[in-house]
Amino acid sequence: MSIVLLRERPRWFGGSGDYAYLYNMTIRGGIEAQLMWRLLSEPIGVLEEPAADYGGMLERMEAAELLALMEKVQERLGTLGVSAKTTGAMPASETGPEVAEPVELYIDRQYTIRTGAPDGPLMPLRPLVKALFILFLRHPEGILLKQRDLYRQELEEIYAVICPNTSKEDVKARVGRLVNLQDNSFSEKASVLNARLGELLPAGTAEDYKIQGYNGHPRRIPLSPLLVHWA
Repeated sequence: MSIVLLRERPRWFGGSGDYAYLYNMTIRGGIEAQLMWRLLSEPIGVLEEPAADYGGMLERMEAAELLALMEKVQERLGTLGVSAKTTGAMPASETGPEVAEPVELYIDRQYTIRTGAPDGPLMPLRPLVKALFILFLRHPEGILLKQRDLYRQELEEIYAVICPNTSKEDVKARVGRLVNLQDNSFSEKASVLNARLGELLPAGTAEDYKIQGYNGHPRRIPLSPLLVHWA
C-alpha cells in the first residue's frame, strides 16, 4: 500500500489540526515510504520539530512497523475525506519502478523451508548453511560474532534435526568449527548463504534475508519476524 502526494507546501485538512507531510525515503528491504504522517496534539497545529527530524525515526523503524503506520495514515485520511485522487496522486509509472513484495518463509519442524506458502517451492540449502540461516531467523535481535559459542548447543540441535543420520560426534565437530573464533567456517558459510539467497529470491528482496552487520555490532537478518512462519 502506498499513497503519493504532489510535492507542495504542507496543507491543512478541514481545520482539524491534522497535518500530513510528504517525505520520500527508502528503508532496508526495498519498502519505499512515500508519506510521512504526524498527528498533532496541539490545537494550534504547529509541528514540534522540523520535518527532516522525523526522517531518522522512520529510518529506524522495522518494515512491519512502517507498514502499520502507513495503514494508519490511509485510515486517517479516509476519515478526513482525503483520497489519493483529491491530493493529486501520480500514476505508478511516474513514481518509479514497483517495489518487489517480500517473500514469506514457512519452516516446519524438520526445518524444511518453503517460500510463499506452506506448500510453496522449497528453499534448497546445504545442511550447515541452513543451520546458520535457521539460527539467525530464530534470533532477530542479532548475534555478536565473538559470542557465537554461546549458541553452540542450539546449533547442534538444529543441525541434528536437519541431518538426523549424522553421528553426534560429527555434529559436534562441524558445529564446533562454525563457532570457533579461530576458524573461517562461519564466514565461509555466511558468504555461501548470502550468495545462495541472492539466487533463490526475487531481485530487490534478497538483501533482507541475508546476514548483515558491522564489526563490533550484532550480525542479524533484517527480515521482519512477521514474515517467518514456524510450524
